[in-house]
Amino acid sequence: MTTIPDQPGDFFRTFIPERFAAMKDSLAGKSSSGSMAFKVGDAGQWSFRVTNGELKIEEGMQDDVILQVNVSEEDFKPLFVQAAQISGDAVRPEQQVLAFKGLTVDEQKANLVRGIQGTVAFIVQDGAASRRVSITPGKGTPKLDTPDCRLECAMTDFLDMQLGKVVPMQLAMSGKIKIVGNAQIPMALSGVLA
Repeated sequence: MTTIPDQPGDFFRTFIPERFAAMKDSLAGKSSSGSMAFKVGDAGQWSFRVTNGELKIEEGMQDDVILQVNVSEEDFKPLFVQAAQISGDAVRPEQQVLAFKGLTVDEQKANLVRGIQGTVAFIVQDGAASRRVSITPGKGTPKLDTPDCRLECAMTDFLDMQLGKVVPMQLAMSGKIKIVGNAQIPMALSGVLA
């Protein structure tokens, strides 16, 4: 099993490309309709895109961003590294909710995502700690602390989503995700990215 770095720069520049290699054949010759940006507090921001089946990584957020994912440095390891450690090589990256789904949508869906206004934050209960990761469509201003919609769940359920074992809608229908705020934003995102 691959050693998973717990530093954001190493995670995004080294580990993610290694994981991407497992799905490279299925994306041969394909290019994404934009980029996905991951920001970890003050540690940095990385944008990903697929160009002719190859994963490209750039520093910062690009103009064609489809989705932005923001997390604090404190919450990065529990929410990203832990999911990667648990999944091992069993889960393809494109199955993971916060991974590469945005990179596999066509131009029409990418534009629909970019047009969605607001920020959705997962508020994940991890023992006594409350972890946060936000998702903001397009070039909107991320609101990690004051999202337009909060999806509150337990760490086990969040990890199951990350591992592709369950989709957020299933958790919401079973009462395992509490939706607070504008529920239309996550509904619109799940409708486009499903």
